[in-house]
Amino acid sequence: MEKEPTVVEKVIMGWLSVVFDMVVIALATLTMGYVVYLIWTLFTQSLAHFDVEETLHSIVLIIIFLEIFELLTMYVKEHHVSMRNVVELGVLAMVRKIVITLDYSKLEWTTLLGMSALIFVMGWIYIQERRRITSHQEFLIERGRG
Repeated sequence: MEKEPTVVEKVIMGWLSVVFDMVVIALATLTMGYVVYLIWTLFTQSLAHFDVEETLHSIVLIIIFLEIFELLTMYVKEHHVSMRNVVELGVLAMVRKIVITLDYSKLEWTTLLGMSALIFVMGWIYIQERRRITSHQEFLIERGRG
């Protein structure tokens, strides 16, 4: 049997929730500011001297920070984060790491195996998450709520 929270506990939890939301909003603002800075840097450096690898690295980094911004705004709106979005962020980070690594001959086989296993697991989680969402949507349609 759960104990009913007291009035003081409710007030404290309410204030902590507001403070937490403010911190998340501040992080989202900083993230978007950094994205604008990255875009500006990419633009100015591309005008000075265009390097395909550096440009690709910057674009993927911008996409990663946009995904982080999306996660933060989702949390502020819904007070939860979708596992699907977290997995997408992880896959993007791994792709960025793979793209940046230019000389694969210097990597040990265990590192390559570990990166492959991580990508496989994240892909499996992503597929399972998509399947779960689809079956949930089918359930809602069957019940006339979708």
